[in-house]
Amino acid sequence: MPCLNPPNPEKVKEMKEESFIREGKGKLKVTIEGEETLETTMSGSLKSVEEVAEMLGVEAKEGKIETVVDGVKVKMEKGKLELEFESGERMKIEKA
Repeated sequence: MPCLNPPNPEKVKEMKEESFIREGKGKLKVTIEGEETLETTMSGSLKSVEEVAEMLGVEAKEGKIETVVDGVKVKMEKGKLELEFESGERMKIEKA
């Protein structure tokens, strides 16, 4: 049985939302839900599920990530990333 590594908060301590985005072609819709809902679009594309899993120090299963790292709930599948913070705020980044 392969050894699974637990999420590593040290790897993500300095990580920002931009860490999940690759510059280049494409458009992304970014939605931030908190006391107010903010929506914007930006140029670029999401990194692959495998790249994000490596960045977070977790394992992707069936092309998806569902984990909690440093108090942030992370859910990702191809073309869509959701982050839920301890404060209750949520951020979604998806292909536009």
